[in-house]
Amino acid sequence: MKKATTISYRISVIGRLQRTRFDARARSLGITRAQWRAIYAISGNEGSSQRRISELIKVGDVTAGRLIDRLVDNGWVERRADIADRRTHRLYLTPLAGPVLEKLAELGADEDRIALDGVDPAALETALAVLDRVIANIESAPALAEVDPVDETSVCDS
Repeated sequence: MKKATTISYRISVIGRLQRTRFDARARSLGITRAQWRAIYAISGNEGSSQRRISELIKVGDVTAGRLIDRLVDNGWVERRADIADRRTHRLYLTPLAGPVLEKLAELGADEDRIALDGVDPAALETALAVLDRVIANIESAPALAEVDPVDETSVCDS
């Protein structure tokens, strides 16, 4: 079988491998991927509504509600009533969330060390610059509705 050569394929493999490893290690702390994504989003957006957090982590309102219910049950997050709108609750981390976030940050840093073992710092700097350029290119590309469909006869398996 021919080895895939596209950068997109390699990036997807790296992402899958890192998610799998990180998820397994996070479970040892008693937190799921969905929960750590939600708690991380709340940590950077304290006082946001549940709807805003659902947008940030790209899940539906009902799913976000269930996730936040579990974070509240674990004592990591609290809901506070919005003074201006009784129907809205604002989300805040509790002091119990701090150690969990610290451990998750340590896990992330450890996984980065594992992934980058033996990589020359100059090569890493170049790779990061290339990835930043790829991100910028994709973000500035025409919207999908504006892109011409791919000619099926020109598609290859790389």
